[in-house]
Amino acid sequence: MENNEVANSNVTLELQRIVQKIDKLEKMINPNSKKSLILWEEDTSFKALISAIVNYATTCNTDEFPVELLDKLKAMKTDAETQITDGEAKIAELNAQAKENTQLSEILSSAYVSAMAGTPETEYAEKITGDVLSPMKEHLDTIATCLPDSDEYVKAEKTIKSKITNLENSVHITIDLERTTSKAGALEYIKTEITPAVERLQAEYDAKYATVDTVTETDEEIITALAIRKTFSEKVYDAIVKPFASLFKRKSKVK
Repeated sequence: MENNEVANSNVTLELQRIVQKIDKLEKMINPNSKKSLILWEEDTSFKALISAIVNYATTCNTDEFPVELLDKLKAMKTDAETQITDGEAKIAELNAQAKENTQLSEILSSAYVSAMAGTPETEYAEKITGDVLSPMKEHLDTIATCLPDSDEYVKAEKTIKSKITNLENSVHITIDLERTTSKAGALEYIKTEITPAVERLQAEYDAKYATVDTVTETDEEIITALAIRKTFSEKVYDAIVKPFASLFKRKSKVK
């Protein structure tokens, strides 16, 4: 009897450790997490964490069904899928913004060349119309009207060239793209790895507890279903605390 109690407590503790690992992984992929997954392919601890979870979920004994494990894995799979979809939308948005910046840099470069040509009444005047170049209009006007060796000209030229370089490189967009793409890859990896585990546990759960032939559940079936889905704390109590409490009572009676 005591051996069974010890075995049950070991199983429960192992399940608890796996649930804690899932919580840790959830924090890592949280959108607000400060931990970067940009180099997740080289992060052995990240892959080892997922491997430990998957190995347990695909090999654990389901006689005492770990329903909390199934719930958490399904929630993580859903979370990963949601973040992947959001990431795809963000990548599309960033690519569109990068394309827009490239076009704007070309427009600004062309206007800068026209301003240096000193013909604001014709070609230059046409290029600076509209809202696209409005933030740079003052500097372009300075290039078009001031002497090249004047302080105003030099300052305006430096500002315009810096703006063109920033638009061409789109440094912040490139960094965001790299991070978002890498995060999406990590999420796809998690989804791919845990899907077989979810399918295995779901199939085991359905085989044990599904009531396919019963249209209306009886009171007894409802009670049974509720008992199956005990909270994790209740299972810990049943497996660890309760046996020791019973043992303490038996010893008290002997005395």
